Amino acid sequence: PPHNPWMVTLGIFMIYTGFWGFYAACNVPLISPEVIDGQIVGTTWTATNIYLGPTTLGAITFNFLLSLSGGLMASYIVSKGDAFWTFSGGLAGIIGASAGNDLYHPMQAMLIGAFVPVVAYKLHYWVERKFKIDDAVGAVAVHGYAGFLGVVIAGFVLWGAPSSPYEGYAAINPLGQIAGAIIMFFVLGFLPAYIVTRIQAARGTLRIPAEVELQGLDMGEHEAYEEAIAEITAASAEHIKAN
Repeated sequence: PPHNPWMVTLGIFMIYTGFWGFYAACNVPLISPEVIDGQIVGTTWTATNIYLGPTTLGAITFNFLLSLSGGLMASYIVSKGDAFWTFSGGLAGIIGASAGNDLYHPMQAMLIGAFVPVVAYKLHYWVERKFKIDDAVGAVAVHGYAGFLGVVIAGFVLWGAPSSPYEGYAAINPLGQIAGAIIMFFVLGFLPAYIVTRIQAARGTLRIPAEVELQGLDMGEHEAYEEAIAEITAASAEHIKAN
């Protein structure tokens, strides 16, 4: 667990804020609506999704908040009140409902936001126990597992819905979403990362030195908490000597 969970909490709250800005940026067009083939009537600027389908900032914000609240509540329960996982689960809820945020009914966004973090939380500890891989900040769980699951779920929940108001775009379907998730997360994500980390491991640059692991990066790299350096250094030396 982090040595200062409330500092971590503050950081996650900042991510929430940034994510809302990201959502808004994804749904604000760079063109005036009257040139979108008459799909949106009017002369004022409005919001569209990335396929130029009409939406509103109010709708995406509402689904954003409901997926966040669903993730917070479910993660609080499954983690038994752990602060780090409660707030990380809120972020996982947002990410899990992101693929269909502009099309989901608010209740769908909330239920998906509650379901996805539970699966991500369980997978995090399963991978840690099974493969001895430490995802120290939960980033793979929150972004990887939750993101993959969210893309796949959208294919089933939104099955048959048009992905765009324009002709030539396929309707949303499970096969397309699964294929997209595999390409996005495994082909473009996991495989390049695996290759790079294997190279780093071979060069001896993947892990930090053992003494820094014992001290913590705050001490070993950032020279924080100088008043405790002597005590921690002595304890680290004793541990290394004993092993």
